[in-house]
Amino acid sequence: MKTKNSFNPIRVGVLMGGISSEHEISLLSGEGVVRALSTTEYVPIPIIIHRNFNWEFPEKKILKTEEALVELKRIGIQVVFNALHGAFGEDGRIQGLLDWLHIPYTGSDCAACALAMNKVRSKAVAKMAGIRVADHIVFRQDTWIWDRSDSAFRVENELGFPVIVKPSSQGSSVGVTIAEDAKSFLEGVEQALEWDNEVLVEKFIKGREVTCGVWDCEEGVPPRALPVTEICPKTSSFFDYTAKYTPGATEEITPAPIDPKQTQKVQEMALQAHQAIGCSTWSRSDFIIDEEGPVWIEINPIPGLTPTSLYPQEAKCAGISYEQMIQKFVEYAIKKKI
Repeated sequence: MKTKNSFNPIRVGVLMGGISSEHEISLLSGEGVVRALSTTEYVPIPIIIHRNFNWEFPEKKILKTEEALVELKRIGIQVVFNALHGAFGEDGRIQGLLDWLHIPYTGSDCAACALAMNKVRSKAVAKMAGIRVADHIVFRQDTWIWDRSDSAFRVENELGFPVIVKPSSQGSSVGVTIAEDAKSFLEGVEQALEWDNEVLVEKFIKGREVTCGVWDCEEGVPPRALPVTEICPKTSSFFDYTAKYTPGATEEITPAPIDPKQTQKVQEMALQAHQAIGCSTWSRSDFIIDEEGPVWIEINPIPGLTPTSLYPQEAKCAGISYEQMIQKFVEYAIKKKI
């Protein structure tokens, strides 16, 4: 494997698009990555995965997945920058394919991504690690026909309304609803089951929404938490898909104007979750801060990477430029062992 100081530039395959509901966001992330790697040291090669599973290489070369894996080797891809979000990109499946090909890639490994993407199981691991999480109930597609009749009664008694209803393994708040009563709860579960066969129903936590990234891409240096960002949706009741991706719909404040003790606690919990779940290179955890302190909501193993996304904002606040961030991720991926 050539190093950064080799005469020949490093050929980086930038995976973007994908089959998930976050396809368009991934394209934006990938475009930002390609721009950041357009230097004398790298040759970024954009590779778009379409929703029908076809892969598009430069010069409009369209291949099926099995042919695309051969093509990655044929064109000499030395490392992959994974800018895919959601299913088949962030959940361990693409990571497993690249492991078999012995091609290094950015971000967490197959096992960590699979765990992080599953909200039910990652929450169980976080709770075991001593991280405060919201009370919740899980419903599954294969037993919903029996659970449905008394589910609203159970939710009202164990959690109380309102509750947050979300698919277990979707990103960008896709399929997420706030249920104020039994009727909207049942509708929310039915909607979530269209996206996933497992649904997480959480007690609604009223408080301030914040997020915190973890920087973990320096060899021999322990991971560190980035500055905390407060998220203030203007047009939605929570940080949903519209609030995330509509310009002007949300105010994002970095560093967050919160009590220093709360900042420290959020950063500690973000690091705890990152390490407990086994993440590497980078991650971003989301929280709600209520009267008792921060509540961990979920972790994102491949958070958005447009120059204005939350993680790059936090990195910039820490003195790390977008270009430095992207290039550091690639350098670290090359050094990691598969």
